[in-house]
Amino acid sequence: MKLQLILPLFYLLKDVFSLKNDAFTEELLIKPLFSEQLYVHFQFATTWDVGAENINYHHTHLFPRALGEIIERHSVQELHISLTGGLWRYEKWGYPVVDAAPGAEVWAWFKSDVSDVNTNWKLLANTLSGLFCASFNFVDGSNTISPEFSFRPRGAVDWSNVSNTLIRYASLPREIVCTENLTPFKKLLPCDSKSGLASLLNSGYIHNTRYHSVALHLRPICQTDSCTSVSLEAQLTVSLVYDYAILGTRNWSFKKLFGQGLNGKCPLASMSNIYVDLSTKDSHPFELTPSPDEIITSIRGGYVTEFAKYDIPPYFLSVSSKYDVLQLSLKNPPPLYGNQYIIGYGQERGGIVTKIYNNHWAALDVVLLQNIAWFSSYFCIFVFSKKFYWLTTGFFYDFWIFQCFSKWIFVCHIMLFA
Repeated sequence: MKLQLILPLFYLLKDVFSLKNDAFTEELLIKPLFSEQLYVHFQFATTWDVGAENINYHHTHLFPRALGEIIERHSVQELHISLTGGLWRYEKWGYPVVDAAPGAEVWAWFKSDVSDVNTNWKLLANTLSGLFCASFNFVDGSNTISPEFSFRPRGAVDWSNVSNTLIRYASLPREIVCTENLTPFKKLLPCDSKSGLASLLNSGYIHNTRYHSVALHLRPICQTDSCTSVSLEAQLTVSLVYDYAILGTRNWSFKKLFGQGLNGKCPLASMSNIYVDLSTKDSHPFELTPSPDEIITSIRGGYVTEFAKYDIPPYFLSVSSKYDVLQLSLKNPPPLYGNQYIIGYGQERGGIVTKIYNNHWAALDVVLLQNIAWFSSYFCIFVFSKKFYWLTTGFFYDFWIFQCFSKWIFVCHIMLFA
């Protein structure tokens, strides 16, 4: 009799203690751009050390319960969502921390034991529509594709089970991003918008920017280097690009950017940091107030970047900058970027032009994916202004793979017919 009473209590305590195997971090990156803009990127990450089997996702601690129910109900392996207003100018601004297409974008990897991926995909889209107050309910078979080479898994997966039959991708480029999308986003955070960096997410200031993007990235990650066990990571990001012409000055501060200062860190966060990119300080010198806690150096891809780091205290903090006399400087374009635009008019003379530029010193393999409506007939005209080497083609799947040699330009002209 005692054993029958002890066993349920043991399993209950086991489930309770498993909820504590999570951590929440909040970070803010401020990066002055060379083209009279200021890039601001919020990143909130919640990591939950849970296994892939015998897990009840309904009982969570810091991890959003709504996301846990989505994983369990729809057998989702990875989930990526973005709601974006404006265009990211790669040629002038370089690369963002997280890429996002204009409008609404969603793509998901399902677990290998899913019997009907299309049904789960449709149910997932409807669920996300209600959760984020977006038009994901318009996602159906007519605007959904299963890329074979693009959008590979970003988390820890068994690559032997990776197949494009388990991925679904859809985009709604005409989706309008508004304050209704930001409110449910903030509710997924442990501290909501009451404290921490999330308190700076003022919709009146966020949507008065040249570019704004809200994104969610859900994926499994390795707990150790050997990857014998995995954790579940929910990463929520907000990317903003402020225009100095709209701000009225190059001197920025929390008050000008967000309408208020930062009233301490989130009490549930294990790490709360602010980083200011100092890469433009030589040509555009500025002074930070207050002084940073430390200067850290990052080396990625051969590029050395210095950051001013602030550890957010439990009390009020406001960071500001004041610029000195500007100096002339040259901005190198990113190694690889592209642009796309519409030409012509009507259904007979309309077309889409895609240009890809390789400024890197070596050749780069490029995968070009075009999602074209099923009712449109088309043919491609490839203008080789420079030399290319084709690896493979797949016109029936609307993708092309080629090798772009250094300092060369690729132009693809797609003619559309109804």
